[in-house]
Amino acid sequence: MVDESVDNLNSTGDTKGNFWKGFFIASFAPIISLICVILTIDMQITDYPALNKFFGGDDLFIFSLMSLLASLIAWPIIGFSLRPPYQEGGRASAKLGLVGGGLMFLYGLILMSYVGAS
Repeated sequence: MVDESVDNLNSTGDTKGNFWKGFFIASFAPIISLICVILTIDMQITDYPALNKFFGGDDLFIFSLMSLLASLIAWPIIGFSLRPPYQEGGRASAKLGLVGGGLMFLYGLILMSYVGAS
């Protein structure tokens, strides 16, 4: 009876839940930053006096874009450095971020080549 309770305590538990937790822990900051960018695309800053005091014009949108860029750079770093219960999900998320970032970089190079060719 004692051995059964010890075996139950040593079991890993819900490994699928740990995978998804690790996957979303690594991608949490880019998702929040993307939501901020979407909300500030067409925002009239003059309607919000408290924000207008600190940010003038389109500065809030530019700040949101810079935070999105910083969080996209940090996404693979966070994903690859997660600890063992969340390690598999973090690595999958980091690989997804690297592939997506690489494709976006290639798309930007293609756009710039068309601009430079004209």
